[in-house]
Amino acid sequence: MLVRITALICALCIAATIQAKEFYENEHYEVLDGPASKEPDVIEYFSFYCMACYRFEPIAKELALTYPSAFKKSHTSGLSPKPGMGRKMTQAYALALMLNKEQAISERIFKQQFGQRQSIDTQDKLKDIFVQTGVSEQDFERGYNSFSVKARARQMDKDARDKNITGTPTLIVNGKYKILINGFRGSDDLVGDLKLAIEQLMNK
Repeated sequence: MLVRITALICALCIAATIQAKEFYENEHYEVLDGPASKEPDVIEYFSFYCMACYRFEPIAKELALTYPSAFKKSHTSGLSPKPGMGRKMTQAYALALMLNKEQAISERIFKQQFGQRQSIDTQDKLKDIFVQTGVSEQDFERGYNSFSVKARARQMDKDARDKNITGTPTLIVNGKYKILINGFRGSDDLVGDLKLAIEQLMNK
């Protein structure tokens, strides 16, 4: 009985310590101009041409599991191995979202880009990725060139400009708070601290 009570007290002390952890403006996060989102959300702005985004993927997947309805990803067009390819990649990601294949497509693109070091620098190479996941060439061409996919890609680029996204990966909480990853460099538990910071910012 004494052991159980001691364990309970220790657990409560740990919980209190975690809850008391503080994160500071301009060190751990930055407050953005403009209105907050209507619903709680966490958006990762990323690029398939970004090595840091590739390395961030395990953390992104953990955040997606923790916040299944709030966590989203938005591709940015800034990085590009050839003129226009960043925009084409954003359009491809918009199509992957429309087809509910973003996870399979993302894994294949990142694997080819950084695991196999084979740059995806043409639209045909993008099409090959979709075909590998079961999308026909006809469905790719039709979807990729559709008004809805192009509009969604333009919206992602506009959102990145509005949020002044200058690097990737970038996490924005509730459309209002930009996580400053460098502020967490000394963390012993990066994922845990990011989650705690996100929770606190979501509730501001």
